[in-house]
Amino acid sequence: MFEHTVPSDWFPRCAVFDCDGILLDSETVWNDVQRELFARWSVPFTEEVEHRLTGLAAADVAEELALLSYEAQNGQKPDTASAEYAEHLERVMKDLLTTEHEVISSGVDLIEGAQEFLSFLSEHMPVAVASNSTAKILTLKMESYGYAPLVRTWVSSNDVPNGKPAPDMYLEAARRLGFESHEALAFEDSPAGAQAARDAGTKVMIYTPAGTDPAKAPAGFGRFDSFKDPQLWEAARAWVAKLETAQQSEAAQG
Repeated sequence: MFEHTVPSDWFPRCAVFDCDGILLDSETVWNDVQRELFARWSVPFTEEVEHRLTGLAAADVAEELALLSYEAQNGQKPDTASAEYAEHLERVMKDLLTTEHEVISSGVDLIEGAQEFLSFLSEHMPVAVASNSTAKILTLKMESYGYAPLVRTWVSSNDVPNGKPAPDMYLEAARRLGFESHEALAFEDSPAGAQAARDAGTKVMIYTPAGTDPAKAPAGFGRFDSFKDPQLWEAARAWVAKLETAQQSEAAQG
């Protein structure tokens, strides 16, 4: 299933992909990591908390866990400006990053068809990855799973003032690729990521794998349930053809 509302005269000059849940099947693994961490810090990992944290940066997850765990341990909300709370937050963040590194290093699956699709686009236009992962973790993902040679750059939560759902990451990715964000085609799966891509002005496609309730899917300019969908590839080839026609025309004009 692939559908979109992209204007017929539009085509991308670059593409930006999210990482977790788009390139790597790590979103479910990450949820398991969070569930384990919350249990370790004696904080209930409720459905509401899981939904609120989906797609957020590690620093935001650590902040949430630190606040809840401090209150659970001390029976009162923390003074977030205190040295005591700063030390508590640092311990939580270190625990989170160590656990995430262990999980990613042990191996996660690629989203079926994602690498082939990204590779196709990268043959015709510059491609970037924009992820709420920290710089160290994102580099590990790019270099460990074969994506590093296929993209021009990757943007982490450490590279911009604000992570998703703020648009900073997509604005920076497009800038690094040499284009305006409205010229970018983006691929996302989470509400936070979709909001970031929309607010940056990209034409964002939403990945809704089997089992996803379409009614709960984030808003975008289109949605698809497989990177192997022939209609998705047909649209991609049509966009590439328009891009190449425009490039030839621009070259002829000097």
